[in-house]
Amino acid sequence: MSSPDAADPKPVEAKRPYEPHLPPVEAPTGAFIMQLFLIPVAIVSIVVLLWLSFSWLAQAGRDDPKKLVDELCRGTDVSWQSAYTLAELLRSPDPRYDELRRDDKLVSELVSLVEADLKQPLKGGGDKGDRARIERRMFLCRALGAFTIPDAAPLLAKLANEEHDPMEVEVRLAALEGLATLARNVGPAVLRKDEKVVQAVLEASRSTDDTATSRPADKESEYRPRSEVRAVAAFTLGVIGGEEAKRRLTIMLSDGYAAARYNAATGLCRQGDETALRVLKEMLSPVNPHADKDERYAADKDRKRVAVLVAGIQGAVTLTEQNPQADKAPIIAALKKLAEAPLDDPTTGIKSDRSKVKNLAAEAYRRMEAKK
Repeated sequence: MSSPDAADPKPVEAKRPYEPHLPPVEAPTGAFIMQLFLIPVAIVSIVVLLWLSFSWLAQAGRDDPKKLVDELCRGTDVSWQSAYTLAELLRSPDPRYDELRRDDKLVSELVSLVEADLKQPLKGGGDKGDRARIERRMFLCRALGAFTIPDAAPLLAKLANEEHDPMEVEVRLAALEGLATLARNVGPAVLRKDEKVVQAVLEASRSTDDTATSRPADKESEYRPRSEVRAVAAFTLGVIGGEEAKRRLTIMLSDGYAAARYNAATGLCRQGDETALRVLKEMLSPVNPHADKDERYAADKDRKRVAVLVAGIQGAVTLTEQNPQADKAPIIAALKKLAEAPLDDPTTGIKSDRSKVKNLAAEAYRRMEAKK
């Protein structure tokens, strides 16, 4: 006889909660669509417009030289930003600023600003305000060099050798760069006529190192601020040209600081002087232990090695163009060796722009061979 427990088992089902009847499906209304899509889009649009408005207000007047000069006159801790912006406007190739670059009144205002700042000595000791003032002077030197009138040359010449605080060496560098740019803009002959300007650059080219203060604390590079002054002065002399510059650059071919002798060599190449050949061959060597000694980091070392090689190639081309009678054989040999060198060899230390360097070298020596 069967027991009640032996009855056919029922399937086990999960106990379902009470399910009320679902509402009928209806088409979305216009109000619902408005809430779901249009209102969020409107909110995002308002936020974007507000952000753009604030950005526009923040940038308003950043391309207005008068407003930038007014900000500089106020002399705030961030006025260096105005100096930077003004320098960028003047250095821009945009023809809109051509008239600005000829504005003698603006030059006079900027010169007066720098001269007034020079009357107030730096506090020293790494003061934050000093840092801002140094940066402002640096950018103003670059701005003054971008003009196409020579009115700022005497001030830049003065700043090239004025150093009452170690921080001011950066202004000296900017002033020399400004003179080089100014010489290109107004013509080297114009600056050569001012004997004080020429003598100031010559004096800067004789700057000596103070080994107690010029060596970086980590001693990872051979960078020396005053040696760098010599290097930039050599570059500026090369742009200005003239017999005095030529004599000084010839001496600087033996400078112990690589950047100084390299700039001296390229400066002499501009004048077609074959005495640059010895250093030029050093610059064109794919294995040059001196090329990057003044840099600390691997990326900077790579960049510097490429820059020295490119400068050497350009110098070689310039030399043969300025002096068609120059002995091209050693130059062609050096260029051909560079073009055929395995630049991916670790001994070169070159990791970028290898094809660029090789192509430039190959093009240069082929052009020279064609002119034989």
